[in-house]
Amino acid sequence: MRLGFTRLIKIFLQNLFIQTSWSFTTLQGMGFLTNILIGAPGDKKKVILDTHKGYFNTHPYMSAYIVGAVLRLYDEGKKSPAQIKHFITVAQTSLASIGDLLFWETIRPVLLITGVILGIKFGLWGLIAFIVPYNIFHLYHRIRGIVDGYRLGPDVIYLLNSARFKKVQQAFEIIGAFAVGLLLLLVQWKVDSLLLIPVISLFVSILIYRLPAVFYTILIILIIIIFAFL
Repeated sequence: MRLGFTRLIKIFLQNLFIQTSWSFTTLQGMGFLTNILIGAPGDKKKVILDTHKGYFNTHPYMSAYIVGAVLRLYDEGKKSPAQIKHFITVAQTSLASIGDLLFWETIRPVLLITGVILGIKFGLWGLIAFIVPYNIFHLYHRIRGIVDGYRLGPDVIYLLNSARFKKVQQAFEIIGAFAVGLLLLLVQWKVDSLLLIPVISLFVSILIYRLPAVFYTILIILIIIIFAFL
């Protein structure tokens, strides 16, 4: 059985709602189960219902990679439901980690800072500069995740070392460092220039030691609060 365009679109649209049935007991479990069922062959749905009811939790954008791989395994019929469930257990942890690092700690804070800078200078364009690129990135991973997951099956886990994760993260770390410096320049007129020396040194240290980009966001908020009272 092939993935096909129609099947891909159905799985993708369902994946957008993977967190809508979130609960404290199964977390994304119900959404994940529904996502698999929407793309599974009719003769496999009973087995899927019996096997995959329960806990599931990963980064919501990265879940597409697991969904694609699981559907490939059920289409091939070479692995038992227990083996497929074991793959899900391993993959959800790995993809949760890389997804949190890439999106929550890197892409989102950097685009937020960039949006603030453009918002100060160009108003509404700052909001657009945050929303549009962010949605391009997450929609790309949802669609590409289904395609690559189905193409590679369990081997999709090896994509975690690919450029789409590592190179993008490194690029956004560099962009974030420049964005932080630019934001400081925009508010410099309010403070003594000497105060910028320790602040810039702090951000350089963060970049050298490759601390999570969430630190940029926290420090920016603190700086804005301090400047507001000067």
